[in-house]
Amino acid sequence: MVKKWLSLMVLTFALLGFHVPVSFAHTGDSQAYSDILEKDGMIQYILRVDMVELRIAVTPNDPEIGTNTPEVINQFVKNSQPEVETYLLSKIKLHADGIPLEGKLTRLQAIEVNNRPFAEAILEYSQNQKPEYLALTYDMIFDDVDQWHTNFVTITHDGKKQNSVITNDSREIQLGQLSFIRAIQQFFLLGVEHLITGYDHILFLLGLLIGARSVKQILKVVTAFTGAHTVTLILSSMHIIMLPERFVESLIALSIIYVAINNVLNRNMKHNLWLAFGFGLIHGFGFAGSLSEMRMDGGHFMSSLLTFNLGIEMGQILLVLAIYPVIHYLRKVKWSIPSISAAISLFGAVWFIQRAFL
Repeated sequence: MVKKWLSLMVLTFALLGFHVPVSFAHTGDSQAYSDILEKDGMIQYILRVDMVELRIAVTPNDPEIGTNTPEVINQFVKNSQPEVETYLLSKIKLHADGIPLEGKLTRLQAIEVNNRPFAEAILEYSQNQKPEYLALTYDMIFDDVDQWHTNFVTITHDGKKQNSVITNDSREIQLGQLSFIRAIQQFFLLGVEHLITGYDHILFLLGLLIGARSVKQILKVVTAFTGAHTVTLILSSMHIIMLPERFVESLIALSIIYVAINNVLNRNMKHNLWLAFGFGLIHGFGFAGSLSEMRMDGGHFMSSLLTFNLGIEMGQILLVLAIYPVIHYLRKVKWSIPSISAAISLFGAVWFIQRAFL
């Protein structure tokens, strides 16, 4: 009788063990190895990670997930490179001098490490100049496969090697020190770029400017907008006041629609000043959102923030200088202002639908 009960218990546990998802397994030997090298115009990240764990993380529903024959592994390497690239780039973040780097997967192959099947992936991150400060965030495997995962990292920076270990409780590595000059240079240029390539901000300003009738009025509008967005940019970046990104982006789209309609229905300049200030507060949260992916913890937080804002102001000045002559000319053309306002409101409506509902 006892033997029957023991046999039944063994069979039950065996069946339970068979049905436990692979992703909950803990081998006690979950390891990866990273080599980060600086090369001309790029940073190369060589990652060696357990092939089984990578497959679990990338293709958890693969019916052959428990099979590790060379044929199955080679098929995974051949067919799953897009999924592997998406996974790796979402879990591995590199910042150089506070700026996030864009990476791409250039090679994926199967190798052996200590008689175990491993994957070797090479990521390349382009950079404009040699960084003074590097920051790595590594979120692979911990939440997908094994919380006890360990990554042994070697970073070669400025001719020096640094060895570090990444664990579940310590997922970041920082190397070097960002100088004051590099910080203000990087974030000033980033501010200029953000304004010039921020088409929603440009259309909002255009909507405000075509409602102004003189250089003096334009200066008042730009000053009101600048003062307002500076306040919320600082408050949001310092995490004092924060709003959901989707909400902010939707309001920015609505602000574009409103100023465009206002140009046709209301010609009161004082009203435009209040619009510039009120909606400037909202746009400040949008500017802060663009900083959310930046790393300003390499020192010089406030100087980086202020120079980013100065860069935005420089972008505004360049924009005003570029479009004011055009606006001045178009004022002489009948129906030009209503036509431009209609086009601006149409863009705003499309953005609002995309941001609020899609």
